[in-house]
Amino acid sequence: MKENKLSTLFTWFLLLIAFLLPTFFFPYLINPFYNSKLALAFLIAFASGFAFIIQSLQKKKWQFVVTPFTVPLLIFTVLVIISSLIGHQYPNGQFLGVGGIYLSFAIIILVAPSILNKNNLNKQFSLIINIATLLLSVLSILQFFGIGLSSFINKISIWKLTNDLSFTLTGFSFVTIQLLSVVLLSNVFDQKSWKNSFLNKIVTVLAAIALGINIWAVLPGGQAYFKNLSLTASATIAKDSLILTKNAIFGYGPDSYGNAFNILKPVWINGLDIWQTTFDSAFNFPLTLVVSLGAVGLLTYLFFLWKTFVTVSKNDDQHVFLKVFVISTLIWQFFSPINLVMFTLLAIALACFVASNRDQYKKTSFNVYPSANLGNNAELNDDQIKLAKIKNYFLISANAALITIFGAMLYISGKSFVAYNLLYQSNVNVNNNDVIKAYNNYNQAKILAPKLDFIRRNNAIINLNIAIAMSNKTDATTTEQEQVLQLVNQSITEAKAATVLGPLNYQNWYALSQIYMQLLGTTDQAQQEAFNALAKAITYNPNSPELRLAMGQLFMNSKDYPNAITFFTQAVERKADLQTAHYYLAQALIANKQWTEAQVSLTKTLALLEKDSENYKTIEKDLNAVNAQIEAAKSNAAKGSAPQDTSINSTISKPKQASDSANAFTLPSISSDSGLSTLLNQQDAETAIQDGALTSDQTLVGN
Repeated sequence: MKENKLSTLFTWFLLLIAFLLPTFFFPYLINPFYNSKLALAFLIAFASGFAFIIQSLQKKKWQFVVTPFTVPLLIFTVLVIISSLIGHQYPNGQFLGVGGIYLSFAIIILVAPSILNKNNLNKQFSLIINIATLLLSVLSILQFFGIGLSSFINKISIWKLTNDLSFTLTGFSFVTIQLLSVVLLSNVFDQKSWKNSFLNKIVTVLAAIALGINIWAVLPGGQAYFKNLSLTASATIAKDSLILTKNAIFGYGPDSYGNAFNILKPVWINGLDIWQTTFDSAFNFPLTLVVSLGAVGLLTYLFFLWKTFVTVSKNDDQHVFLKVFVISTLIWQFFSPINLVMFTLLAIALACFVASNRDQYKKTSFNVYPSANLGNNAELNDDQIKLAKIKNYFLISANAALITIFGAMLYISGKSFVAYNLLYQSNVNVNNNDVIKAYNNYNQAKILAPKLDFIRRNNAIINLNIAIAMSNKTDATTTEQEQVLQLVNQSITEAKAATVLGPLNYQNWYALSQIYMQLLGTTDQAQQEAFNALAKAITYNPNSPELRLAMGQLFMNSKDYPNAITFFTQAVERKADLQTAHYYLAQALIANKQWTEAQVSLTKTLALLEKDSENYKTIEKDLNAVNAQIEAAKSNAAKGSAPQDTSINSTISKPKQASDSANAFTLPSISSDSGLSTLLNQQDAETAIQDGALTSDQTLVGN
């Protein structure tokens, strides 16, 4: 009886999660759509693990349903763990991201079928998914007429969601398209349910209308235009990722496609409108796996797909909806990036399919007693009883270990999601101009999730911004000066911790370099540290024109004009239509008295600007000044007199920031006077720099 209650309770819990995945999100988190659905995926995986342990204690045995795709799925799971560990000293980010999704996917398929109540699973899953589809379809149709939930969500949160078709509860219209098309096909092929269910007929009609609306919305120029990495770029990155043996075998890590993209991005992408975008997935799922898990991971997953397709596609007239849902979702993986909603629904559908056909598959188990009748101990001899006791102790100990592992993973995951809520609260406080509360929110989030690099990086930025705000006070007290020094020290420490936690993420190194740049006026050591950090950032994003601009600005600050020219030229080479790059190159050329070259750069800058803009007029004046300098030089040369040193640097002014901003982050610009150089003396700045430099990596992360 207890076993049946557990099975029934778990079945309905799993189906509830299946309904919530496409229809629910918690707005009080950062990145609310993704993190809400990630929490649901983790929740059903943990529930599967704990339910399995409880069931094993009730039955006094472990029992698994073995299908043709069980072995490749187990190998895939092992590869995910190895890839997460081998390339990352601190793999928390891998397991709390896509790596965790992969592991949840495997746990659900491997464990849930032995727990689920197999009766009517096809009908129950079909009912739940059709209700979710009905809700999404109605909302899409209403959203088409400007009536939706986005305005209500905007009232109860800080998000500014658009009231058009770009808003959908799945998170992306392209994901909604996938779900609607899959359910549509499943209903059409499930003729038995179609004939007997009025709900299926209504859902199918509305889903078809909503599907058309969403397809129209994602087309170029549509409200929800979907920008995906092209197949050509994805294939190029996948090919280049196989050059190094380690990456070819184990990949960059399950949650590291974005880092690999920045490292391997072809330079021609800079000529597209997506040039500033970091993609976290390739054109499709297989090409994503090549980069994130390596060639072995891809081959293993393709083997799993083949085995799954063969197993599910066998003649089965009783579970048509589940069969079509699984097959059509697998096909979608070759034409779209991985998305959390459909990937987790695939796992749930596969678990339901296996459970529904449980009697057809082989079962493997570890029994305490040799007899099927667990309570018939009187028939066992002494040796059998002794062996049964040993097995029972082992089963209890192993389950205790599993509970400890799952409990620790649940605890760490739970703390991370609380940290995401604190980061949301920090944004609320920033909007309310309550910087102190925002600062405290970030510190609390760091304490809860100290090994997530983006939290440490953002914590470094907020420390720096507070220090700058305090340093700009005209009457700063001695105590406030000490607080500024402490904030700068903490900013450096947090940024360095981010580089330790995410060494392949160029944003961490760039943030660290920008902090050092705020100290350039205090000590020469800041120049070298900024250069080192920027060099690392360029290593992990070599084709970024923005990073080359930052390096050029750094050399301009130290009046090293030849090196500044080199890096500004490299920025131009990487993106020939970046007006800021041409302008900065002109500045460096003028400073180095290369008038003819500066004339060319300013002319190219003008060609990229609108003629009536204020920037155009400003740079046109600069060009006229350079032209006058060239004419003067020619006149002097004709007269045989020595050229005069008539520097025109004072006439050159930086244009207002254009849409192709060279500043990728919210840190202060190098050219701005943050006030730190005035408030801090050389000794203070060197102390702040050296404290971070001398601290061990482990201490940085731990603190």
